[in-house]
Amino acid sequence: MNSLNASITLAAQESSTGWISLLFIAGLIVLFYFMLIRPQQKRMRQQMELMKSLRVGDEVMTSAGIYGTISEVEEDTVLLEVAEDVDIRVAKSAIVKVFTPHGEEAGEETDEGSPANEEPEDKGTEGEE
Repeated sequence: MNSLNASITLAAQESSTGWISLLFIAGLIVLFYFMLIRPQQKRMRQQMELMKSLRVGDEVMTSAGIYGTISEVEEDTVLLEVAEDVDIRVAKSAIVKVFTPHGEEAGEETDEGSPANEEPEDKGTEGEE
């Protein structure tokens, strides 16, 4: 009778250990999803949105570190002006950063360089010594 009770207790312990192992594996899968897969999908979505939003006149940087202005947008490539009369064709997927805000029209100046935004000089200390 004691051997029967011991075998039942041993079987119960093994099944609970099995469930704990299963829960541990499931927890690892959930952890991998939220730490690896989901952020990668988010980056891919952001890159796709960036490629769709490219327009002529945008100042961009490529994954190789080349800076330029988009002069022509095609289906899978863009023509990038890197210097005066120097254009190179690059894949849209190589564009990693856009410096031109999309709310502005190309050629429109911002308020950053206007005299109203500059700090006034302290004119009272110029002639004193």
